[in-house]
Amino acid sequence: MLRSALLAALLAFGTSVAAADPIDAQYLKDIAAWRSQFDADIRKDGWLETVGREKIPEGSSTLGASPSSSIVLPPPAPALVGTLIRRSDRFEFEPAMGTAVSIDERPVTTSVGLSTEPGTGKIRVGSLALSVRQISDDFFLNISDTKSHAIAAFKGTSWFRVDRAYRVKARFLPYEKPQDAVLTLTFASATKVFTSWGDVAFQLRGQPLKLKTFVLDDELFLIFQDETNGVETYGGGRFLFAPMPKNGLTTLDFNKAFNPYCAVNPFAICPITPAVNRLPVRIVAGARLER
Repeated sequence: MLRSALLAALLAFGTSVAAADPIDAQYLKDIAAWRSQFDADIRKDGWLETVGREKIPEGSSTLGASPSSSIVLPPPAPALVGTLIRRSDRFEFEPAMGTAVSIDERPVTTSVGLSTEPGTGKIRVGSLALSVRQISDDFFLNISDTKSHAIAAFKGTSWFRVDRAYRVKARFLPYEKPQDAVLTLTFASATKVFTSWGDVAFQLRGQPLKLKTFVLDDELFLIFQDETNGVETYGGGRFLFAPMPKNGLTTLDFNKAFNPYCAVNPFAICPITPAVNRLPVRIVAGARLER
């Protein structure tokens, strides 16, 4: 596996071990392994499984592949999966007679209450999964398929050639106290609150720059745009994780800058880059548009 990862690095980055010192060879290998794992996570973590999202009206809605259904589900859904009943923010689901349906891995044959909390209330029929979730001030039916065509069609992320100049030290500039930042999301004008403890100040090719950071999963999380967006890179910007600062410093490796998941699936919901994080430079590192 180590050999295949190194071979992938050589093919992707157009270099050779003989031409690089040991540190550079190890760095290329590490980046190749990280990028391979990133694509594997896209395939297995469900980002390509979402195939639809429908607003749920008040009252009863039939669900199924039949064109006469209130909410038409994609194949391979049965003609009628069941009936979804909405009363304000409360939901019930009644499976259709003769249709094998489970909710949270438990078979159901009669009407049951349906949770809207994350990780619960998942209706499964065949390879399809349905869940009711609140987005902004309304409720939607999320539709996913573990056999989505997008999974097989995903050929991997296109990346810029690795450039060590885009791996830089950054000085962490903490705020007096953590701040809550409300970011707009890409669907239904929804918003999400992110916590920010400070900014990072750094230089790229001699130009001083600064980015607002957020904290996510015990790492610094950056959402940024630059002058490559919409031409060489995804128009909505890119994401980057960095280690939590130690002694006031962290490392930004833009060779690991990646596209938000809405770049590979239009049904994914992503935060929009805040205006303060639009950089007046070209960052030709990390994920790029397919050539």
